[in-house]
Order: sequence, then structure tokens, then C-alpha cells
Amino acid sequence: MLEKLKVSNLSVLGEIEVAFSNGLNIASGETGAGKSLILNTLVFFPNRKFPKELIKNKNLDTKISIELRIKSKKIEEILNLNGFDVCDGDLLEIVRVISPDAVSKYYINKSKVKLDVVSNIFDNYFSFFMQGAQSFLLDKKYQIYILDKFLKVEDKLLDYNASYFEYQNCQKNYQELVNQKKEIEDKRDFFIFQLSELEKIQIHNVDEELAYIEEVQSQKLLNENKEAVTELISFIDNQAMDSIKTIENKVLKLNFNDDITKLANDLSLNINELSYQISILNSHQSIDETFDYKQEQLFLLKDLRRKYKLTTKELIEKRDQIKELFLNEPDIDIKLKDIIKKKDSLKSICLSKATDISEKRKKGSILLSKNIKEGLSNLGIPNSNWIVSFRETEINNNGIDDIEFLFSANPDFSPESLKSVASGGELSRIMLILSLEISKIFDSKIVLFDEPDVGLGGAVAEKLGEKISQLSKNSQVLCISHLPQVASFADTHLLISKRNLNGKTSISIDNLSKSDRIKEIARMLSGKKIEDEAIVLAKKMVK
Repeated sequence: MLEKLKVSNLSVLGEIEVAFSNGLNIASGETGAGKSLILNTLVFFPNRKFPKELIKNKNLDTKISIELRIKSKKIEEILNLNGFDVCDGDLLEIVRVISPDAVSKYYINKSKVKLDVVSNIFDNYFSFFMQGAQSFLLDKKYQIYILDKFLKVEDKLLDYNASYFEYQNCQKNYQELVNQKKEIEDKRDFFIFQLSELEKIQIHNVDEELAYIEEVQSQKLLNENKEAVTELISFIDNQAMDSIKTIENKVLKLNFNDDITKLANDLSLNINELSYQISILNSHQSIDETFDYKQEQLFLLKDLRRKYKLTTKELIEKRDQIKELFLNEPDIDIKLKDIIKKKDSLKSICLSKATDISEKRKKGSILLSKNIKEGLSNLGIPNSNWIVSFRETEINNNGIDDIEFLFSANPDFSPESLKSVASGGELSRIMLILSLEISKIFDSKIVLFDEPDVGLGGAVAEKLGEKISQLSKNSQVLCISHLPQVASFADTHLLISKRNLNGKTSISIDNLSKSDRIKEIARMLSGKKIEDEAIVLAKKMVK
């Protein structure tokens, strides 16, 4: 049960606190008083994005807090799985804080939690039926969702969807193999030509290419050095030695002293030693025998990169992919045979489960149609025709059923598609009946209606009030209403009023006593000026 709602910094609500009771909670008030905003606060509470236009001061935190009394084993399980030691009857405080930069944080009993936990609680504990929801009713996907909710086949659908997901994956793998086989057959000659080119690349990865580049550059430098050294040795052996011999001969002829003669002789000896040492060093320089091969590989890579417009890595991957394609070709037929067998088996399983769900839908649709016709009769459409049509389809995520709600307001007309024949008023009533039917069986403890009585009046509105009141015997109901016939069934009647004081707008929410309820019902009957007759009638209407 929702016991309390607190908000701060939220639109015209500003800072308010609303207490709710068990049973039927009716909120009324003049148009524009902010009634729907209270329900919208609950609707948007678990949404990832909170509407910025609902925040009053964009520079302050916005805080929304609800106090929830647990009366659901499902919620208890969700909380226990997320580390909360709670049991049936415990009070939860769930808080959402929205910062000025639109970042939301969630807390349960002051412990931070993820949005998924809060969303899970709302999905399993709240049912929202808001204005404009009837437009969804024209969508066949929503129609099958409604039927499945009514029949409570969610567990069977989950089991079916697990098999269908496996079947889809198998179908995807099968198609990939078929495409692979076809691609080889269609492009065999082209692939062979490409592979003949790409197999000339003996480099296995980019790191190896970089090593080749470094080695080739080093070898080029080494080759240049060797050439320079060879030229030096040739110069020494030829020109330098002749010049030194000439110097020695001239020194001997001039009869210098022994020291000068010795220096001249040493020149010859030193230049011979220099030539010898340089020759030894040059002969020890290693020569990369694979230099030409590596250089050729780098030139080849450069040409292929330009031709294929691919990087080195992509060229190598393409080469390896084509190789693998041909290597795996003999296995494709074997794999196809196995996967076809598996695919057919999974399809058979899916069909069996989908057929079981379809049979339940067809049986259940008869009861749903009966309940809707009775409900519409109570709401002023006494002779309607309503059926759920079924057309078998290929298996999909919903099974094998393509369903559609067909309706006619007149007994002498065949039912047709809702979007073809139902007026806005009729759609609203159909949606209302469906909402009530689902709420009866859905495991929601809190049901919210936003002005379900739009377009109704008189005895029909009173019938609606009775139905919502019946629903509130098993679930807490929060309902915004503008009709006295509906409001008169309230267990708790909240009056929403807007005030403007010193240029500032604020909202007040009052829990009405019995005498105040009579006045509000009388106002709803007669308008701003309350007549004595309206007071008398209101006293009779207040339950």
C-alpha cells in the first residue's frame, strides 16, 4: 500500500506531502489545480528521464519520496535478492533525488540502489491507466499484450521466448553458412586470383613489417659504409702508397739525419697497417642475405595497399580470411547438415509451445469478449459485438498468433477493426473495461486512474464508480475524477486546490471529512455556486 508521497521543488506542487489510505482514494478539484501532476509524479518516478519542465527551480535538487507498505511476496523477493532484509508488512521509503545537472540517484531506506531495482518494484506493484492510453489500443502488438496479461501466460511466454531465441540464433548460424557457401561458389575464380596475389605477402603481422623496415634501413646504411670503406682502402693502396714512396725516396737522397729518415719509413709502415686494419674491419661487417627478399616484400606491400585501399593489417586479414574460407569449404556441407537438423528440432519445439499458448489465448479470448461486452453494456453500449480474431503466422516472438480486437456498437453490424469503427468515446470505455479486467487479475496492489470518467455521465458514471469501488476491495486505488457519481464511492477523498499568494502559486491537498466531502460532491454537482438541492443530493450520494 502507498501510504505517503512527498515532493520538493516540483512544478506548482512545490513542497507537499500527501497521505493515502487503503481502498479507494479519489482526488478531485477544479480544472488546472494540479490533480494529474500528482499521478504523473508517480508515473515518472521510475523513468530514466524525468521531464525537465516539471522541475521548479533548475538550480536546486528535486526530491520525490514514497512510503510503501509491503504486501507482496514478489516485492519481498526482489528486495531480498538485492540485499534488503524485509518481510511482509514492512515499510519502505523509496527516494529519487534529481540534481540540477539532471543526474538521478535512488535510495531505499537510505541505502543507494540502482534504477533497475526501483523499476522492478514499480512494474510489479503499480498499474497506471492514464489519459490518452486508448490510442495504444489501436496497436495490434498492444492488443496481444492485453490478452496475455488477462490470461496470465507470462511464464509460458518466457519459456517459449527462451526456445525461440535459441531457434533464432540457430537460424542466424544456418544463414551465415549458406551465405558463406554461396559466396565461395559465386566468387571462386575471383578469390583464387586475390589469394595468388596476397599469398606473395610472407609477412605475418604489422610488427614483422616494422622489423623488416628497420632491418632494410640498417642494411642500406651498412652497404653505404662498406662502399665508402672500400673506396678508402683503394685510395690508400693506390694513390696514398705511391705518394709515401715518393716521400721516402726524396728523404733518402737528401741525407737527413736518422730521426727524419725513421719518420719517413714509419709513414709507409703506418699506412700499410691502416689499410690492413680497415680491411679486417670491413670483412667482419655482417651482410643480411635476405636483404633483397625483405626489400621486395616491402615494395609488394606498398603496391597492394594502394591497389586494395587497405592497411597492412587489413591485407593480411583478407589473405588469411580467404585461406580459411577455402580450408573450411569441405566442412560447410557437414555443418549445414547438422545445423538443419538442430534448426528443425528447435522449430518443432517452438511450434509446440506456441500452439499451447495459442489454444489458451483462443479459449481465454471468449471469456475476455464476454466480460468486455458486459462491461460496455454497463457503460451505456448495451448491444455491442466484440470478438478477438486470430490468424496463424510464422513463429515470432509472440508465438504463432496475429490477433486483432474487432468491435461493433450495433448488433446488426459485423465487428470490424477498432481503428475503423470505434469512436473516441467508445475507445475510452473499451480501454476502461480492459483496465478493470486486467487489474482484477494482475498482481498489482496499487492501481492509478487518471480521469477514467471522461465522456461519461449519469447512470453510466455511477456504474463506473461501482466497478472501481469493487476493484479497490482487493487493491489500493488512486483515482482522479471530475464526476460526483464516481467520487461518491471514495473511502478517502482528497481535494486539490491551487492558490496564488503574493504572485506565488502553490497547491494544497486536503483530506476531506464527511461534511467536507458532501460540500465537494455538491460543488461537483452544481458548480461554484452550491445550491441547496445539490447539498441534499450529495448527502444521499456519499457512501
